[in-house]
Amino acid sequence: MSLGLKEVEMNCIRRRLFQMAKLSRGRLQNFRKQTLLHSEGGHTMMSTSYFYDSEHAPLIEKDYTLDSADKPLLEGLFTPETAAEYLSNLSEEEQKKLQAYKLEYEVTSSISTQAPIEMRDEWWAQLLMTGHSSSRRKNLLRFFQKKENAKLARAKKKVENEKKMEIHDAEKKIMMGDLLYNPIKRNTIHLKILRQTMVHQTDSKLAQSMIFGRPFVVDMSYEPYMGIKEKNSCVDQLLNGYGANRSRNEPSDLIFTNWIHDSFIFKKLNFIQKERSAYPTLMMKCTEQNYVDLFPKERLVYLSPHSPFELTHDDPDNIYIMGGYVDLGGGKQGQKPVSYAKAKQEKIRSCRLPLDKYCVWGTGVKSLTLNQVMNIMYEFIDTKDWSRAFEHVPRRKLQRDADLREHLYKKQQKMNRVNRRQFL
Repeated sequence: MSLGLKEVEMNCIRRRLFQMAKLSRGRLQNFRKQTLLHSEGGHTMMSTSYFYDSEHAPLIEKDYTLDSADKPLLEGLFTPETAAEYLSNLSEEEQKKLQAYKLEYEVTSSISTQAPIEMRDEWWAQLLMTGHSSSRRKNLLRFFQKKENAKLARAKKKVENEKKMEIHDAEKKIMMGDLLYNPIKRNTIHLKILRQTMVHQTDSKLAQSMIFGRPFVVDMSYEPYMGIKEKNSCVDQLLNGYGANRSRNEPSDLIFTNWIHDSFIFKKLNFIQKERSAYPTLMMKCTEQNYVDLFPKERLVYLSPHSPFELTHDDPDNIYIMGGYVDLGGGKQGQKPVSYAKAKQEKIRSCRLPLDKYCVWGTGVKSLTLNQVMNIMYEFIDTKDWSRAFEHVPRRKLQRDADLREHLYKKQQKMNRVNRRQFL
């Protein structure tokens, strides 16, 4: 069983990237770094380029090749079956490392609450593959504990809801009598619509949209630059956006381009499709091709928050592209113009959402999740109304009414002072 890239090769790649980053902070302060990934000949090519801010012309370019057979192991996706197989084929060195990690887990769980009660095989495999430092292992244990607590909370809530329904049925039965009360139909004159019937209806709409619908593209070329938590969050957000598209009267033709087969997100979506009944069939297009190979460049519009151009109106010929990238810990320092640089490199149009024009943000970072951006674009495409589209922005990100009134009052006072100076 292949164990991924050799540590020596990975260290060489990290050392070279660190040297290039150090070079960019020193002598190349006026240049901007961009890292892209593309497939070629069964291999994954990671390209790092430097662009001058004014002309965006490549200055230095170096390629590092990662074997495609090693990618699934490096991504760290495990199911109970694959985790058991992985743990049963460990080398002696890895078995010693696993025993050390288990001892560390026992010590951590005995003196702290920042660890799960019970570790699963998938978590041990993920810890063994990605927990190369003590801080990384602590973060993973906290992450596993949150997943365990969420699962326990869902099970507890399910039991409570079942008890509430039993009490409700018993009260209704006493009130209406045994002969009149029907616990299945809930005493309604309407026919029961089966869930499978609704699924067939939505799937029929999606099938028609895949043939006649307006394309909406998600660029999946950013997956190699996300961690495990970011990839899991990306899958959840994309599924939420997919669910919102299913519920529309006229769904879009959802297309995932630059798709990396046998990657984390690919396996996670397949696993969800098999295990979760909420998504029995994922009706969307996935292709390894780039969007510039599928559509004319003059129709493509890349959505980027760093674009200097604002999206004011919707052209039916436009095909919008959204980058499938999630950054959970970047904040203001982590927001880099990668999508805008990619649009410039591929010579296609880019634009940003008019957030400042229609929304008054609070003190937080102006960032939206993938499903929120998809909901905004869906609403804007359907209604051509930005005011209704930005209702999908969470209210917690916006200023409250009192803060908004104070903000408008200060803005009006400032305008009055400027007008008085001009009058004098």
